Amino acid sequence: MLLDYRGDRLYFGLDQRVCLAEFVEFLEEPLYLYDLRHFARRYERFQAAFADLPHMIHYAVKANAHPAFLRRVAELGGGADVVSGGELQRALDCGVPPERVIFSGVGKSQAELRLAIASGIKQINVESVGELRRIIAVAESLNKQARVAFRFNPSVDAETHPYIATGFRSHKFGIDAEAVMACLSLALAAPRWVRVAGVSLHIGSQILDVGNFAEALRNTRPLVAAMRARGFHPATFDVGGGFGIHYDTGDETREQDNFARYAEVIRQGAQGLADEILFEPGRFLVARCGILLGRVEYVKATPYKTFVIVNTGMHHLIRPALYQARHRILPVVRRGERTVTADVVGPLCESSDFLAQGIELPELREGDWLAIADAGAYARSMASEYNLHPFPDERFIVE
Repeated sequence: MLLDYRGDRLYFGLDQRVCLAEFVEFLEEPLYLYDLRHFARRYERFQAAFADLPHMIHYAVKANAHPAFLRRVAELGGGADVVSGGELQRALDCGVPPERVIFSGVGKSQAELRLAIASGIKQINVESVGELRRIIAVAESLNKQARVAFRFNPSVDAETHPYIATGFRSHKFGIDAEAVMACLSLALAAPRWVRVAGVSLHIGSQILDVGNFAEALRNTRPLVAAMRARGFHPATFDVGGGFGIHYDTGDETREQDNFARYAEVIRQGAQGLADEILFEPGRFLVARCGILLGRVEYVKATPYKTFVIVNTGMHHLIRPALYQARHRILPVVRRGERTVTADVVGPLCESSDFLAQGIELPELREGDWLAIADAGAYARSMASEYNLHPFPDERFIVE
């Protein structure tokens, strides 16, 4: 466990190296703290699960774009999945070779496509017929061929929060089989400017039911067969990302059992679909390795409820407010046996500014510090300076 108590004090890190009570002694502001070693271990575990399958891991930069993670991915031989020109440039600047970069997303601008094609990235995942037309035009203007894959929408209603489900027919992401075949015709008519690499999927995020992935792969097989019937042989099949973690516990045993089931589903479902299987994990690699540290400013008891008011909030971790997500919140120093049921809220002028509602906490006092667990993914990357609160610093446990 990355977070655990020794006596009344909370420790963090792979070997629980950092005593957080000592670490926060000289802190004044909220802070993200990451264990880079744990990130590398998760990457290596993912890699090992598919050792018998020709594959490439493309880290989803949107989960956490800190250069330290991208540099480590490059060192480990991995690639990047990006969804903007900014993420693409960050990945390249951090040493990720362009031939290991995938560009996803529904709204790629001309400037972003110029950067991608000029850089010679591995593939652009096409999400509309109009986008492919733009890619062809940009490639021709650069006198350079673009590699593309078609992001298929397999019409799978993934069991996750509706805001992070992306693979159903009513979602803006991906294209249906008819549009894929129209794209294939466009690409085959412009072989000088477009080379078709394969097919891509991504059905959502924080998915724990591996049956959703099995259904998506089953629904995609007829499309691949139809493409082969037209003489096309996919070099790559991108299964996307989206495999989730169990935020309700720090015990990784249940999570690893589920990951083993996920790996078996992918190995069986992707068999024979392409020469190389591509993965886009983000949360699974980076969520566990980070915590957000915040200080209690006030404990406000009213006749209706108790509020623990802290110096961090939805501007530093928006997932509870946006997705009704539940992160464990642990006092850095645990006192006695008394507990209180409270809302943990931030300083913003928004009633949606909370980190937890109605949770049981040990008795807290002004000046106490809290650790919000599993904040490595979609915390800093979605943070804001709303109300002109500054971004928290980010620090790393490296070796």
